[in-house]
Amino acid sequence: MKFSWRAEYLGLSYPPPSISIHGTVLTGLNYASGSCAFSRKLEIISVECTIASCTIVFIFPGKCLNLDDQIELFKMTVKQNLAKEYGSKKELSAYLSKSIFVFSIGNNDYLNNYLQPHQYNSSHRYTPQQFAQLLVDSQGLKVVVFELGPLGCLPSTIRKSRNGGKCAEETNALISYFNNGVGAMLKNLTSTLSGSTFIFSQVNWLAYDAMVNPSKYGLKDTRNPCCTTWLNGTLSCIPFLEPCPNRSEYFFWDAFHITEAACSLIAARCTTGSSVCVPMNIKALVQI
Repeated sequence: MKFSWRAEYLGLSYPPPSISIHGTVLTGLNYASGSCAFSRKLEIISVECTIASCTIVFIFPGKCLNLDDQIELFKMTVKQNLAKEYGSKKELSAYLSKSIFVFSIGNNDYLNNYLQPHQYNSSHRYTPQQFAQLLVDSQGLKVVVFELGPLGCLPSTIRKSRNGGKCAEETNALISYFNNGVGAMLKNLTSTLSGSTFIFSQVNWLAYDAMVNPSKYGLKDTRNPCCTTWLNGTLSCIPFLEPCPNRSEYFFWDAFHITEAACSLIAARCTTGSSVCVPMNIKALVQI
């Protein structure tokens, strides 16, 4: 949803899912895949629920598109579709050089793997610093890369930590290793890949500030899901139940995902502001 809001702020149409398109689209595509991770080596778990109970289901590689798969789909788009639209490699390169590539991934590697020590051994095999580097390493253009948000402040994390409704700061500290690694990687790429521009979307502090000071951003509730979820606010929304009527006042839609209001807040700051996306905002990136 964050990407859709960015498109809207730039006056563009929403990018459709790439796998639903048959033919060529020149205004952008969405290669994202819900609940996926950086690597197919990092299995993900989900929870399937009925009215009576919830069951943990293991999602093995191939059931969603990890980052490697998404990049392969992009390569197919360029080779099979875009190449037909342009008469030469030079024209195609010129088109791609004006495009903006947005990456926002990594939450599930932590929420559904590293922070699940009873299900996975990654937290025993890797220190927080080593695991962050493992994710960073598994990655002449315009590229926007997002930090991970404060996962210790998710409703799911807060309720499981039983810390009096406060954020789990030890979880937030884990995420900082990843964010620092991504920032260092982008600085290195900027210096080694001449002609390319890398934007670091530092959303962690903004999301944290909004959760701690909701009234500052026109919000009222940053601790609870807007919808009624399974297992007392720790999972996804229960289908067919009416969500909260004042959803624009909530930061979280369910126990994990942010609302349209939160997405709009992040998109606005990154598109035209100067404190979130560095070294320039998205509007400045478009002009390059």
